[in-house]
Formats: sequence, C-alpha cells, structure tokens
Amino acid sequence: MGEIQEKILQTKAGFSYIIRTALPKDAKKLIKYCKEIFSEEGYLLTTSEEYNITVRDEKKFLQSYLIGEGNLAIVAEYNNDIIGFLTFHNGMRKRIKHVGTLGMTVAKDYRNQGIGKAMLSELLQWAKNNPLIEKVTLEVFEANKHAIALYKQLGFKEEGRMIKGIKINDFTYYDVIIMAFFT
Repeated sequence: MGEIQEKILQTKAGFSYIIRTALPKDAKKLIKYCKEIFSEEGYLLTTSEEYNITVRDEKKFLQSYLIGEGNLAIVAEYNNDIIGFLTFHNGMRKRIKHVGTLGMTVAKDYRNQGIGKAMLSELLQWAKNNPLIEKVTLEVFEANKHAIALYKQLGFKEEGRMIKGIKINDFTYYDVIIMAFFT
C-alpha cells in the first residue's frame, strides 16, 4: 500500500521537518499549499486559474493514494504547515502497472534545503521495496535546471524530449524532458 514511515529530518539550514504519508485529513492544508505553489507560475503544468479542487475531492484523491498498491503521496511538514508534496501513481492497465509517474513540489521559501531530495529518496526506496514497481518516470521543463540536476544526482536518466511541449504564451515554449529511474 502507499505508505511510508514518518521521519524527522533536518534541512541544510538546520531546522527539523517531517516527511510522512499524505492523509485525507491533510486535504485543507494541502489545498492551501497547492494554491500558493500554483500562484508562482513557475515550472508547473497547472496554473492557479485551473486549480479549483474541493476539500471533499482532495480527501478522495488522498484516500485513493492510500489504497492503491502502486500509488504513494508524501508531504513534508514544518510547524504543522505543508512545505513539500510528492505524488506517484502507476499505470492502471496490466501491461503498464510496473511503471509510474511522479510529481513533486517544494514551497519557494524551503527550496535548496534538501527537502525535495529527501522526499524523492523516500519514493525511490518505497519503489524498490514494492514488487509491482520497476520504473519511476517524470517530466520536467528543460529550464528547470535545479530539478534536472537533482534527478540526475539520484540516478534518473533522460529518455526523451517533447519539443515545445509546454506553451507559456505565443512567444515562449519549453521542451519537456522525460526521465526515468529503474528500480
């Protein structure tokens, strides 16, 4: 099932935070966090205008990650606030159940502190111990150099590229890099 043990970790700056499984009771806090993240308009697919999930729907979403054998949702928490979020879900059909995709964000004020690396390391350890999962994939904007460096550091390899896969406006496009980690 999609759960990890709660861990207390320390950032590069020296403050303690918790990494744990995201639970349905986190729905309100997670919505608040996501609204803040999406308002930054950085390297995310979802824009703030598109994000309009209800607490009820968020609870259902988080519950589905708890019961799915190839799903995992993790939060990083500091002072009872969510400062990072990672989701992973595998394919629903028999021939793609061994592969899953991750998405991850860290709040702006907490980036470059090792939080993303810690959440991603938890996911990779969970995936290695899950007999169903053989491959972890992700997609990242080509301009997100910090994220790409982290993924490479943890063993992800580039598998492909979608040229102009992201359109910011009529003049700005980004390629999407497809990366994978084999468990």
